[in-house]
Amino acid sequence: MENTPPILSSLMQQFGSLIVLDFDFHIKGVSENVIKKLDQKDYDTILGSKFERYFNGLFGKHLPKISQILENIRDKKYPRQILPLKLEHKRIYLKLSLHDNHLFIEWEEQFKKYTSAKKINEFSFLLDTIQPNNWDRVCHGINRILHYDHVFVVQIEETGYSQVIAEDTLDGKDYYRNMEFSKSFMPKDVFLYYSMCSYRYSPHLKHNDQRFYSIDPEINLLESQLAPVPVLHRLFLSEKEVTSALFFSIHVDGQFWGLLIAHHHEEKNIDLQQRKLCTFMIQNATSKYENYLKQDLLERNKLLKDAEVNLKIDLLKYKTANCALVKHMETLMGMVNADGLAIFHQGDVYFQGNCPSKTQLYEIISFVQTHTEKALFKDNNFRESHGAKIKGQLTFAGLMYLKIGLLNDQVLIWFRKETVSNVLELEVSSTTEDINSDKQIKLSETVNHDIATPWNDVEVSFVLRLNQILKESIVGKLKDKQQWSEQLLALNNELEMLTFTLSHDLKNPLSILKMGIQFLQNSKESLNPTALEKWYSNLIASTESIEEIINGVVLLAQRKTGTFTKDPIPMAYSLEQIYQEHILLHNPVAANIQYGKLLPIWGEKSALYQIFSNIIGNAIKYSNSKDGVRLHIDSYMEKEHVCYCIKDQGVGIPKENLHTVFDIFKRGDNVQHIDGTGVGLSLVKRIMERLGGNIKIDSEEKQGTTVYLYFPIVEDFPPSMLLDDL
Repeated sequence: MENTPPILSSLMQQFGSLIVLDFDFHIKGVSENVIKKLDQKDYDTILGSKFERYFNGLFGKHLPKISQILENIRDKKYPRQILPLKLEHKRIYLKLSLHDNHLFIEWEEQFKKYTSAKKINEFSFLLDTIQPNNWDRVCHGINRILHYDHVFVVQIEETGYSQVIAEDTLDGKDYYRNMEFSKSFMPKDVFLYYSMCSYRYSPHLKHNDQRFYSIDPEINLLESQLAPVPVLHRLFLSEKEVTSALFFSIHVDGQFWGLLIAHHHEEKNIDLQQRKLCTFMIQNATSKYENYLKQDLLERNKLLKDAEVNLKIDLLKYKTANCALVKHMETLMGMVNADGLAIFHQGDVYFQGNCPSKTQLYEIISFVQTHTEKALFKDNNFRESHGAKIKGQLTFAGLMYLKIGLLNDQVLIWFRKETVSNVLELEVSSTTEDINSDKQIKLSETVNHDIATPWNDVEVSFVLRLNQILKESIVGKLKDKQQWSEQLLALNNELEMLTFTLSHDLKNPLSILKMGIQFLQNSKESLNPTALEKWYSNLIASTESIEEIINGVVLLAQRKTGTFTKDPIPMAYSLEQIYQEHILLHNPVAANIQYGKLLPIWGEKSALYQIFSNIIGNAIKYSNSKDGVRLHIDSYMEKEHVCYCIKDQGVGIPKENLHTVFDIFKRGDNVQHIDGTGVGLSLVKRIMERLGGNIKIDSEEKQGTTVYLYFPIVEDFPPSMLLDDL
């Protein structure tokens, strides 16, 4: 028939039988042993038929139960089930399971009817004796159950090499301990074979001639225990005169970690119960090992945290991250179990432990930078892989390279010495796919000098965390540097402002003091005691004003934040004093001042003196010389502020100059003929900002100027102070 699917044929082990069904219980595949039991000559008539049609006679009364279990497995009520039953007068284990879209019915002979209580007790004792990270005890416990010639554990390393880390033999001798198998021993394609099942079993390595016929190419025979051992391992064990073998896969944290391999020189049947016990023992040991790794990780993390804290302290302490790193070089080596550490920073190099020469280090850095753009690069086989590119003999085998930041000007490199080991190389002479074809394997043992112990996940994690800490520190120091630059600029500006403050604000009281002294020198003979006393009082007030200004400037210079300690200050007396000083200083043709409500202000006395002295002084100095001075000062509360309004009828400020009125050295175009520096209003604005206040100016040329000063109210004023007005 044209639509008949082609029949596929594969080879399987001899020790069992296999039937594969689809979800409608049609036979999609059947092994040769099954066909023999059915006494059928034409397997093609079986394929595609209903399961019950051909297997009612074989399974007899068990068929309904088997069918029911298959339905439950198909419907995913449970994944698999094992039925011990008799088939043709032999006890068998019938294994029913689901794999993708296929139902597997697999059976093998039962060699032990049950496991005795003595064996169970012995097994429990063996479980108790297994300690975390003691795979030798695991090997010994497994061999107490199997009684094989040889049991050993192979750990698959990150490099692809496989190291024998534990061993137990019946004769007490070590054959493979600490030996390494080359990468060819565990190629990636055999990982799948071992990782798909908890164990693999071969009672006789050469009995792989059972045919499996199928009409479905999607059937994956690796799901069956009857799948033959990979050719490479079968040939290797045959070379060692091994006949029977068991392979238990070890998965740590969900990753294929290694194999426990047991083998015997004679054919040996191991009952399914014994294999299950061994599987349970290995799972128990693996669980303990995972807990051991987690505990070790916690302890290492504690050490890493301590090291991290100390490093952070010194990163804050020292000006550059490089200084802190150099101080902690020994710790940085210990955290990753390195034999040497080099720190490169903008051409400077620091070494600790086993390191290359400075010239070699430069070449290594250049090579890595051209080889990868990643921040982290590690190679435990660096000397063998890339040593030819570096001049001279390298004293290390492996390295881990960390680039800090985006640039290549700061690098940390850890070095590890070689770990000398005996390596067993495996080479198969034939490439044919037939597992039973004549093939030969060539074994050769070499000594490996150029491989270092790989960097594990914990060590790599520490280096990545270190990179993060250093980047945060560098960024922080850049911010600090920027802040210091800004602060330095602010301090320079502050110094400039303080200089202008002293030169500007001291002029008035100094001028008054100078005028008074000159007047007394010329008129002391004609003055009556009352007038003389008044002049002396004015001179003393001027010196007090000078002292207050100097003290205020010094206080301002001492405060990094430039803020003031605020007190409630009554203003009536101070404003009158400031007004009289400027009248005396500028001597206008006429002067008239009107005071409204003069509220107290939360501020600092010398700062308030500077503010009002500048504002009142400007009002008097820039008043119209023909009409004299007409000034009005009032205050009121507005939105948690005390607002002072100082209004004059002076020359005013041109509209085009209003936007620059607070810029230093800027003056109105209409007052260039009047002496002035353009510093006063700039100083007032700065001081108001330090007090947390604000200043606004309304002005029109020839119409006068109104200045609004807003002082924040820190808290309620004392009631008695609110009555104190002029």
